[in-house]
Amino acid sequence: MFEVKVEDVKPSRKKLHIEVPFEKIKEKKDALIEHLKKTVNIKGFRKGKVPKDVILRTYKKDIEEDTKRDVMSEAYEYAVEEYKIEAVSEPVFTGVVFEENKPLSFDVEVDIKPTIELKEYMGIEITKKQPVIGDKDMENTLKQLQEAFAALEDIDGEAKEGDIAVLEVKTFLKETNYPVKDFAGDNLYVELGKKQMIEEIEKEVYGMKANETKKVEASFDKDYPLRSLKGKDVIFEITLKSLKGKKLPELDDEFAKKVNKEFKTFDDLKKDIEKRLMENKEAEEKERQKEEILNKLLDEYDFDLPESLVNQETNQMMMEYVQNAYYMGADINSDEFKPQNLRKRFENDAYRRVKATFLLLAIAEKENLDVTGEEIKNVIAQDANARNTTFEELYKEYQSKNMIPIVKMDILGDKALELLHKNAKIVEEKIEKEEPKGE
Repeated sequence: MFEVKVEDVKPSRKKLHIEVPFEKIKEKKDALIEHLKKTVNIKGFRKGKVPKDVILRTYKKDIEEDTKRDVMSEAYEYAVEEYKIEAVSEPVFTGVVFEENKPLSFDVEVDIKPTIELKEYMGIEITKKQPVIGDKDMENTLKQLQEAFAALEDIDGEAKEGDIAVLEVKTFLKETNYPVKDFAGDNLYVELGKKQMIEEIEKEVYGMKANETKKVEASFDKDYPLRSLKGKDVIFEITLKSLKGKKLPELDDEFAKKVNKEFKTFDDLKKDIEKRLMENKEAEEKERQKEEILNKLLDEYDFDLPESLVNQETNQMMMEYVQNAYYMGADINSDEFKPQNLRKRFENDAYRRVKATFLLLAIAEKENLDVTGEEIKNVIAQDANARNTTFEELYKEYQSKNMIPIVKMDILGDKALELLHKNAKIVEEKIEKEEPKGE
């Protein structure tokens, strides 16, 4: 049917030399022509009665391109299935030779799943660190609760860091004065200094007084993360409707009852905080132990990784870092954010991430771990909640971007790591006690 030769470019990449016989090309071409005869309208001919030579003359270029595309796709799929090639990247087609009345030949390169010979992975020895709750942990939690239950009081004077600014923001395109409705709002509560509003607006609020209005011009480049402002020159009309300060509640029994009606005293609140802090510390310690397992596992193996996946992961990490830095007000035009510097920074971590993925998936396969549809839906539902969108909308997005298999891989990896943790040999960390000093 198809003539295929497989060449190993490197352990993680194969090159396929494929030839499609002329008979197969003619068969595909004739089928396309028959389809066009039944469907196209050409002046002077009844539908379905257009002669073949007229079809060929009118649609020759389209027929040739469609034939070439279809037979190449079919031949590649045949080769992958016939030679059991586990592709993990999009195929790259090169060297296409397509001449009239001759076989079609082409090459295609693709990254493949690495071959991993698993060693013993049960019983990996790791340390257990005893979680400790310090006074600072309690202080910080109580402070956060005070902030959450603080009363807001109107204050006079100029807006400064720590104040709550109640804003009305209107946005207009600079050139046309047309309102940008996607970036406007009334009664917006913004705590100054917490970067809750974009920098271009927040920095102008400092020094304003209640009922004062200010117009500010700003320009945003095509890479700006907020879609409504991307690539636009705008005018912000900012009105400080009022200025408020926080009045923190006293840390007493009454405060404890406000936090939870079941608490009778302030000590009840502290005990509950201590319990929750310990649960969080224990969860953090478990994650640290899993990271220790993963690091030991990674050090045990050395195998070639698909270059395309490492590059893809590096690019993803770079993009996320730049976006987060931008939102935090960093100057993304500085040397730190040049692509070559970012690549040096993240490439090793990306390599370890991809390596960890393949290792954990190999373990999951050997242990016959599986993922249910319900588990996939739960992950997407959590993401939808975090993005403030509906499950249905996000599920469609995941399907359109072919992200469901990625979700499945992530869940499988988590299950494999959980299995390794359950079967790990956990040793209590030894804490050296200081010898008492002599008199």
